Amino acid sequence: MRAWLNYWLGWLLFLAGLGLAISGFVKWLILPGSGRGGFHGQEAVFIFARHTWTEIHQWLAVIILVLVLLHIYLHWNWIVTMSRRIFGRKVG
Repeated sequence: MRAWLNYWLGWLLFLAGLGLAISGFVKWLILPGSGRGGFHGQEAVFIFARHTWTEIHQWLAVIILVLVLLHIYLHWNWIVTMSRRIFGRKVG
């Protein structure tokens, strides 16, 4: 069960990260900036309107934050153990 959960969590993180990157690149490279000239009274559109890309980007960021927190929760014992191994050693 744990391996299954880690597998799907990894895929969800990957897909959400890919979506976040794509939406960021669309806003940055494909759609012109809002309020900086160009489209007077028209909204820039590439598949979706610019404001929709902004909402997609923001929601994917929230989803990634939740998934990362879940990932940390599921791996907390490993994080503590490795931190103790790395930082708990005495030098000299």
